[in-house]
Amino acid sequence: MIYLLLFLAIFLALVLAYLLFRTKKKTALLVQELNELKEKYDENQFQLDFFLDHTSDFLFKFDTDGIVTYSSMNVVRVMGRNPNIRLAHYSTSYTDNPINAKARERIDGFLAGKYDSVPPYFVEVNDSKGDPHMLEVFHKPIYNDQGELVSVTGIAKNITGIYNAELEIKKFEKEQMLILDAIPDTMFTFDKRGFFLNYHAKNEMGVILSAEKRIGDNIVDIFPESIISLMTAGLKKALETDQMQTVEFKLLVNKKDHFCEGRFIKLTEDRILLMMRDITAQKQLEEGLKLAKEAAENANQAKSTFLATMSHEIRTPMNGVIGMTNLLNETLLNPEQRDYVETIKVSGETLLRILNDILDYSRIESGKVTLEDSVFGLKRVVEESLNLVAYEAKGKKVGLNLIIDENVPEFFFADRNRLGQILVNLLSNAVKFTERGFVSVRISLIEIKGDTANIEFKIQDTGIGVAKEEIKNLFKEFTQVESSNSRRFGGSGLGLAIVKNLLKLYNGKVSVQSELGVGSLFSFNVHLKLAVEELVEGEINKTARSSRYELSKLAGVLSGKYPLKILLAEDNKINSKLICLILERMGYIPTLAKTGLEALSKMQEETYDVILMDVQMPVMDGLDATKQIKALNLDTPPYIIGISASAFDEDVQKALESGMDDYLIKPVKFDALREKLIEVGQRRFPFVS
Repeated sequence: MIYLLLFLAIFLALVLAYLLFRTKKKTALLVQELNELKEKYDENQFQLDFFLDHTSDFLFKFDTDGIVTYSSMNVVRVMGRNPNIRLAHYSTSYTDNPINAKARERIDGFLAGKYDSVPPYFVEVNDSKGDPHMLEVFHKPIYNDQGELVSVTGIAKNITGIYNAELEIKKFEKEQMLILDAIPDTMFTFDKRGFFLNYHAKNEMGVILSAEKRIGDNIVDIFPESIISLMTAGLKKALETDQMQTVEFKLLVNKKDHFCEGRFIKLTEDRILLMMRDITAQKQLEEGLKLAKEAAENANQAKSTFLATMSHEIRTPMNGVIGMTNLLNETLLNPEQRDYVETIKVSGETLLRILNDILDYSRIESGKVTLEDSVFGLKRVVEESLNLVAYEAKGKKVGLNLIIDENVPEFFFADRNRLGQILVNLLSNAVKFTERGFVSVRISLIEIKGDTANIEFKIQDTGIGVAKEEIKNLFKEFTQVESSNSRRFGGSGLGLAIVKNLLKLYNGKVSVQSELGVGSLFSFNVHLKLAVEELVEGEINKTARSSRYELSKLAGVLSGKYPLKILLAEDNKINSKLICLILERMGYIPTLAKTGLEALSKMQEETYDVILMDVQMPVMDGLDATKQIKALNLDTPPYIIGISASAFDEDVQKALESGMDDYLIKPVKFDALREKLIEVGQRRFPFVS
C-alpha cells in the first residue's frame, strides 16, 4: 500500500514535472512570439512614421464623443500642433468655411448612429499660426467583438497647395470666359487637317454656321463654297509659317451680305484657332469715310482750282497795271501826276498783297507749305523786311529801329523767305496801325542747344493798341479788331493767322501784349539751325556779288554787257507789251510768239539764249512747249524762264519738272527779271567782268 502510494506520488511528480516543462517551454515560445510581434510592430510603426514624415498626411483617432485620443507625430510638421495634447474635439481647429458644416453634420450623424459610414470629405482647418489649410479626410470606424463602435481612425491629407492651385485655375478660367464673352469674335478650333474641334460664339455667327452640329466636320463642309479655297489657304499658311494669317470674305446672313474678317492663329503643332469678326459696320464706316474723303478732296481741289484760276486771272491784269505804273513812274511827271501814279502803285500793291495772303493761307491750310532751307544772314533778312515797309513809315513819319543783341549768331541755315514773310506781316501791321512814334525790332538769343539756336523777335509799336478782350481774336482767320463799316484800316484779316501757322513750321509761337491807345508788343521765337562755316563763306561771297549788282544795275545798258538773244512767248497783249518795254530798257529787242507751238517753231528756225515762256497759252501751253524744246537735244539749249500768274508751289514744281530752268511769278518785277538775265549772261559769257 505504501509502495503504491509512493508510486503514485512519483508518477504524479513526473506528470507535474512534465507539465511544468511543457508550460515553461510554451511560455518561452509565447514570449518569443510576443517579442517578435513587438519588433514587427515597432518596425511597422517606424516605417509608418517614416512614411508620414515624408508626406503631407497625418493619422488621428477620436472616440465616440468626438474627442481626439491620438495624433501621429508628424502633425507637428504638417499643422504645427503638439501631438501629445489630447482630449480636444475633432472640430476644434475648423474654420468658418461653409464646407466644414457639411462635414461635421456627417461625422456627428455617424457617431450618433444616423449614418452607417462617413465618406471621404474636405475640411478647412487652422494651423497653430492661424493659417488655413485644406484637408482631404478618410475615416475607418473601429468596432469591438460585440459590434459596437469604439473609435474612429482617420487619415488627413493636406491638399492646400492643390486646392489653392485649383482656385487659381478656376479664377483664371472665369476671367478667360469673361474675356471671351467680351470679345465680339466667334472662335473655332480646328486640327491640322481642318477638322472642326470646338467653338465659342457670343453672336449669331455660330448659329448661322450651325457650329454645334458641325463639330467633327471638315472646314470645307462648314463654309460656303465661294470662300473654301480662301479659308483652307489661310489655315495651311498659318500652320506652315507660324504666323497669323488674316482673310476677308463675305457671308450671306438673312439675305444680306456681311463682311467678315478671319484670323488663323497656330496654337500648337496640330491646333489652329480661327477668330471670325463681323466687320460690316467697319466696312460701311470705311466706305463712308472714303466717300467723305473723296468729297473733301474734290471740294479742296475745286477750291484750289478756283484760287489758281482767280490768281491767274487777277495777276495777269495786275502785271500790266503794276508794271506800267512802275515804267510810268520813271518818266517825267509833274507833282500831281506823280501823286496819281503813286496812288495807283500803292493800290495795286495792296491788292496784290491781299491776293498773296489768301493764297498763302490756302497753302498753309492744305498743308502744302514746307520750309526750304538755305544759308542766310539774319541781319540782312530783317533789313530787307524793314525796307519793304520803309516807304509807308516814311510817309507817316514813323521811325524804324533795329536792335540785335551781340550774342545773336550772324548766319543760319533755314527758310529765309518764310522768316521774312513773318517779319513783313508783323511789321506791316505795326506800321499800318501806328500814326506817330516808332516801330522797333529787337532780336535776342534765348539759348543754343547743339546746332540749333532759339531766337526771340520783339516788334513794338506806338500805335492804336488793342483792347484786352479783343486780343484773343487777333490770330483768327478773316478777323479784324476794327471790323465795322467805319473802320479806318484795310486788310484781309489773314496776316496774323498766317504768322501763327508759319511759326508752327519753326516749332515757334507768337504772343502779344497790348494796351489801347498806347501800343502793342508782338513777340515770337523760332528755332533756327546754325550754318556751318563752309556754307557761310559761300553766302558772304554771294552777298558781295549781289551788292555789286544792286549798285550798278541801272548803270549802262545790260545788252551791251551780255548780248543775249531772247524769245518771248506770251499770248496776253498787255503783258507782252510790258515785258517788251522792260527788256527794251535793258537794251533787248525780243522775238515774239503768241503760242507754245509758235515758240517751238521759232526755236527750230533760230537759236535763242533765253526763252521767257508764259505757262498758260492757247494751242500749246508753255509746259508742253518746254518739253518739246528740251527733246530737241540742242548743243546749246536755251535757258527757259517760266512766267505765270500761277503762284502755288505745285505750279512752280510742275514747271520745273517740265524742263524749265527758272520761274517768275506775275507781276514781273524789273529787278527780278534783270537778275535772271545777268545770271544767264554770266553763263553764256563767263569772261565778261
